[in-house]
Parts: sequence; C-alpha cells; structure tokens
Amino acid sequence: MIRLARPKDADALRALIPQCVVSSIPHTRSVALTDVQAYCTHNYQELERMMEQPNLVILVEEEKATRELIGYLILDFAHIEPSTGEKQCFIIDLGVHPTRRGRYGTHRLLAKASKMAAARGLDYLVGVVSSSNERTLQLALKGLDFEVERVQIMRRCR
Repeated sequence: MIRLARPKDADALRALIPQCVVSSIPHTRSVALTDVQAYCTHNYQELERMMEQPNLVILVEEEKATRELIGYLILDFAHIEPSTGEKQCFIIDLGVHPTRRGRYGTHRLLAKASKMAAARGLDYLVGVVSSSNERTLQLALKGLDFEVERVQIMRRCR
C-alpha cells in the first residue's frame, strides 16, 4: 500500500534508508558503505520537519499484513530545471528494501508520484541515477518510461 509518510514513520524510515543506499553508490567513488550509511542517517535526522514542508512529499510503501515500511520516495515538487526555468518534480531519494526488490514497489511509488505531479500541474518527474546502478537504469528506461536527459560527468582532482 502506497501512502503519505506520517511523523510516526520517521524512525522506521531512518532505519530503512541506510539499508537501501547500497546500490546507489557510484563505482567511481572511493567511500566506504558504512560512511555513506552514516551520512544518510545524519541527513535524515530531521525527517519530521521535512514532512512539514509543503513542497516536499515523502511516500512510503507499507506491507499490508505487517505494516512494515518496505519502500520510500522523497519528492521535491518545487524543483526548478536549471536550463529552462520550468518547475518539475524532483526525486530526492528512492529506495526499496533489498529483500523486497523485484516486486514492483518502485513502479507503484513512481506511479503515485507521477499522478501527484500531474495533479499539481507539473509535466516532469526527474531524478538522478548512478551510471553504475545498471539495474535501476534499465528499470527506469525500459520499465518506467524514463528518458536520459542529462549525463553527469566526474573528474578526479587528486
């Protein structure tokens, strides 16, 4: 079941997010998984306040039987495309528990996000995916009707 996150979901989200970040670390980065997970934990300490922001929406997927949170999607409905000035919905973060992947949770979360964006008069739902996250890239392009619009490049400086 997809629904809006509530403040009482914050602790469960703070536990889920570091478990989901594993596949999003670009292979070009030299950072330990534990450091990334600590960064996630720190970044989401203020989830309750994030939920109060009118243009920031957190969707969760809840397992019906157990009411356990198994996926989440954090959206910014006030994001501006830097090259055109258009308002768009930006995917800040998306995750599905590693043991629940392959069960269409991402599809359900993004379908709900697309409907919400359209209801707010937005034409675009955009996000950033690591080029090394082949599973997500293939899903986005082949199963979810996303298109490649930009490519981020990186150069090591030392």
